[in-house]
Amino acid sequence: MKHRLINVSREGEIPERYRHSPVGELLRCHNMGGEPAPCAAPRLVTVMCMDSRKTLRVPRNFSFVVRNSGGTVTGVSFAISYALAVGGIDHLAVIGHSDCRMVDLAAQREAFVAGLVGRWGWDAEAARRHFDEMAPRFGKVDAVESVLRDVRLIRSIYPGLTAAPLFYLVEDDRLYLVDESDGELREDGGAGTPD
Repeated sequence: MKHRLINVSREGEIPERYRHSPVGELLRCHNMGGEPAPCAAPRLVTVMCMDSRKTLRVPRNFSFVVRNSGGTVTGVSFAISYALAVGGIDHLAVIGHSDCRMVDLAAQREAFVAGLVGRWGWDAEAARRHFDEMAPRFGKVDAVESVLRDVRLIRSIYPGLTAAPLFYLVEDDRLYLVDESDGELREDGGAGTPD
């Protein structure tokens, strides 16, 4: 299934449901160079990949940032729950990205094993077991679909939470909204996602 990426370059392109929220502030800061009001406390939880090519342009203290392999919500539920319950956060963004190395992770099994054996002295069988146990947790077939699946899961766990599906193109260093309706993957225009 393919989904359209919605370019957000101007204020009017931020969907109304996000416009006056921390998600809208994130899009303004990152894509438009805007500055949100000073942050006394975080206003957003951001779940994203550990990939070093992704750096969000937001002020200090704007967001709790949870990073892991593939930017999945799997395995980080306590961090998310803590930020929502104790931090008082009610907005979350799941941010996937292009050229994600967790897509087709199985194809990297032998390189993973060879690296652990050659560089770190692991036993080959232990390295294979480690990959086989952990890869299903982080691997994905489609990076955009993974974002949508995680957003749906988060919404089911935390009813009433505003959870936004976003996608970072490493090619242009910009954030895009993921259209939650079925459609063809495009990187041009659009005014928002349907409710």
